[in-house]
Amino acid sequence: MGHDQVARVRGAGRDGVGATRPVSDPPPHDARLGSGSGIDVTASEKSTRVWEAAYRQYGRAWEMTARSGKGDPVAAREMATASWAVAAAWRQITTATTLPWWALAAIESAAGAFESQARDYEKGDTSEGS
Repeated sequence: MGHDQVARVRGAGRDGVGATRPVSDPPPHDARLGSGSGIDVTASEKSTRVWEAAYRQYGRAWEMTARSGKGDPVAAREMATASWAVAAAWRQITTATTLPWWALAAIESAAGAFESQARDYEKGDTSEGS
């Protein structure tokens, strides 16, 4: 798969519609929010590293849950832990940078979605559309 392709994520999204996750590596350390849109906000180096590590952990957990099937408590625990880590990484970015209100709202939404997913995996509720 190329850098622009995505993979379906089980149990994510609204109304049973699966969400997608990138299959490429995270953006480089100097990634800028809103590149090309006139907004020049750079996440701190530490926040970027934390975010990248969390997404690598999430990718491994996602692959584990995809291979293990429903009801595997080890895979569910890994996915919950990884989802909490991604949510925390998103929230750290909001404290490490000055962002416009709409970017903060988007980051809060992303963090909330990962927290919700983490709770679902902790409860064992990982059905499509939950």
